[in-house]
Amino acid sequence: MHYGPHTWPIWGNEEVTALMESQRDTYKFIHDQALRLANKGYTPLEAAEVIELPDELGRTWANRGYHGTLHHDVRAVYTKELGMWDGDPVSLHPHTPVDSARRFVEFAGADAVLAEGRRAFDAGDYRWAAEILHKLVFADPGDTAARELQADAYEQMGYQAEGPQWRGIFLSAAKELRLGAQPAPYVTASQDSILAMPLDILFDFVAIHVIGDAAADADLRIAFDFTDVGEQWHLWVRRGVLNARRGVGPEPQLTVTGPKPALIGVLLRPGGAEDLVASGAVTTEGDRSALARLGALLDTFDPAFPIVTP
Repeated sequence: MHYGPHTWPIWGNEEVTALMESQRDTYKFIHDQALRLANKGYTPLEAAEVIELPDELGRTWANRGYHGTLHHDVRAVYTKELGMWDGDPVSLHPHTPVDSARRFVEFAGADAVLAEGRRAFDAGDYRWAAEILHKLVFADPGDTAARELQADAYEQMGYQAEGPQWRGIFLSAAKELRLGAQPAPYVTASQDSILAMPLDILFDFVAIHVIGDAAADADLRIAFDFTDVGEQWHLWVRRGVLNARRGVGPEPQLTVTGPKPALIGVLLRPGGAEDLVASGAVTTEGDRSALARLGALLDTFDPAFPIVTP
């Protein structure tokens, strides 16, 4: 849950105390009312539609939904306390969005869906327009008329959103529908953040790159000696999983020695390890082909994936 208190500075004990009490009660109101309605059988979306802050809380500037909307945070309470399922059996094992959309459009008809989307947009019912057109866009991403109309609906929802996160998401969706997925203006894991990772987190970071299916029959055991931090670690890949532990492991196929920055390069780009060996940045003992086998099991990530198209 992410809510306030993003506001201007407050001075004076009385004013600061009042602000903190208001924030305290805002958080607790959201939490307690979400769980109250959950115990009455409301789903997350149903609860989010009806919960409103009392005037004394809602009219306080620092409690407004400028950084975490009330609608969003009510649903977040459900996720935190009750998990991802909303309690409705229909959402327990649904079809994928693409499959569901194709089935929906097949029986309803593409022309009828587009006409309903246009009617809803003209009526100012932008939420319904975006929802119904989502089916058509996912069933046929090449339907330009549906994409343009859904983009218009998202744009209007962005203009009306009080919370900047919602506004940014809606406007980003409109841009993607009109121009396609855009190159990400950021990196999800910058070099400095990776270099700063403690070694246990570093190995966890490598582990989420493992392609499970490709690694299902793998049997790799590689040791790492981090000379600059004085730690030895070993990893093994079996049954589609990369595990790592501090210390020297049993019978490693390969031992790689060097400072942390160089060994990070070996871990994240095993295929480039030969260059590091040739430059003297790292040394190896054992079967260096283990690194090539590890590299073949690691996935790459592109943060510029589509948001509102399949």
